Order: sequence, then structure tokens, then C-alpha cells
Amino acid sequence: MNAMVVVAAVSLMTAMACLDGPRIAALRGAGPPSAAEVDPPITAGQAQGLRGWWAAHITAGRLRVGLLAAAVVWLLLGQRVTGLVAGAAAMPASMVLLGWAEAEPQRRRCRLLVAQLPGCLDLLSAALDAGVPLRAAVRQVAALAPEPSAGLLRGVLGHLEIGRSDAQAWSTLRAHPVWGPTARDLARCADSGAAISQVLAVHAAEARARRRAQRETSARTTGVRSVLPLVCCFLPAFVLVGVVPIVAATLGSLTQGR
Repeated sequence: MNAMVVVAAVSLMTAMACLDGPRIAALRGAGPPSAAEVDPPITAGQAQGLRGWWAAHITAGRLRVGLLAAAVVWLLLGQRVTGLVAGAAAMPASMVLLGWAEAEPQRRRCRLLVAQLPGCLDLLSAALDAGVPLRAAVRQVAALAPEPSAGLLRGVLGHLEIGRSDAQAWSTLRAHPVWGPTARDLARCADSGAAISQVLAVHAAEARARRRAQRETSARTTGVRSVLPLVCCFLPAFVLVGVVPIVAATLGSLTQGR
């Protein structure tokens, strides 16, 4: 049995070593993912039914971890039929858990970006109204904004510092799930010379409206999501407090009557 435990531990360490580098960084929370990682583009292969689902959800790292988890369970349960069945069940379960763990830092980052977007746009708009050039305004807001919004703005500044135009720099965020609409409008304004501060004010108001709608939706669904935990808590308590004493008293009276 000790040998099986050693084999299981070695297998798990091998699984972690087999993970892709970007996914290990996501699990550890090391460094913000790029816009392509937050919202990866859909390729032609990903748009074809089962093949697309497989390409989106079954990565090489997840498949290796699933196979190793199945082998570990099979070894721990004694290499019998029950171990084989449990291993077959452990494989998809481990893949699902790994996918959830990989996606959680990205979801947390997106939530932070959504919450910080209106404030950043207000700061940019106020700086532009005060006569500050766009590049200087972005630099000042990047110094004041919290992460991860500051990291995105520093990325735009990096493109500007290597000689790209404002339109090219903002176009790098064109596909971003949070900053994408604002970046596209900023790129167009940089090319056409339109008033940028008014565009930023409109996007800030829209971002606040979307966030308010999301909060209202979340508040309305809280009651539905709380039904299952309440049932799991109160139903066993009701059985133990209300049903079990009655059954026990009935059985006690029957046994005493005999």
C-alpha cells in the first residue's frame, strides 16, 4: 500500500510537470493573461461541432492530468474492477476540476476590469478635458489605476514607446472582452481627430449601466441559487429533529408492549 501511495504521489507530480507553462502561471496567479488568453479567438476548427468543443475544452495538459489521475485511482484501489471503474470516473472529474481552476484567475481578472473600467475612463476623460494629451493622460491614469487595469494601460504605453501610433496602440486591445469597445473607438478617434473625452464619458456611462444590470441580475438569482444549500441544510435537520424522534418513540413503545 505504501508503494501505491508513492506511485500516486509521483504520478501527481508528473502531471503538474506536464502542464503547459501558461496554464501553470494561471494556476499560480503569476502575471496577468493577455487579451488573447482572456478571450481567445475562434478558429475555423473550433467552429465545427464536436471537433470545436474538443479543441476548446480538452487540452493536452488536461488530458495528461486526467490519464494520470485515472492511473493513480486504479493503483490505490488495488488494480481491480472497482479501481478501473473509479479511475474511469476520476479522469473526466479531474479534467473538469483542472479546467475550473485554470479559468478562475481569468474570471476574477475580468470582474476586476469590469469594476475598474468606469473609474479609469472618468480619469482619462477628466485629464483630456484639462488639456492633457492622450499619451500623457494614459501614463497618469496607469500610475493611479489599480491592477489589472494599470497593466493594460502600461501595455498600451509600451506600444506607444516603441513608435506605434495611438490608433495602432489601442488596436491591440480591439478584441479585449472589457476594454475592446473603448479601444476600438479610441483607435477611430485617433485616426479621425474626433473628441475623445466625450467618447470616454459615453463609454463610462455605458459601463456603469452594464455593471448595474449585472448586479441586479445577480441579486434576482440569489434566491434561486440558495434553494439547494438551504434544502441540504434544513431537510436533514427536519428529519433528525422531527421524524427520527417520532420513529424512535414508536419503535420503543412497540418493543415495550411486547
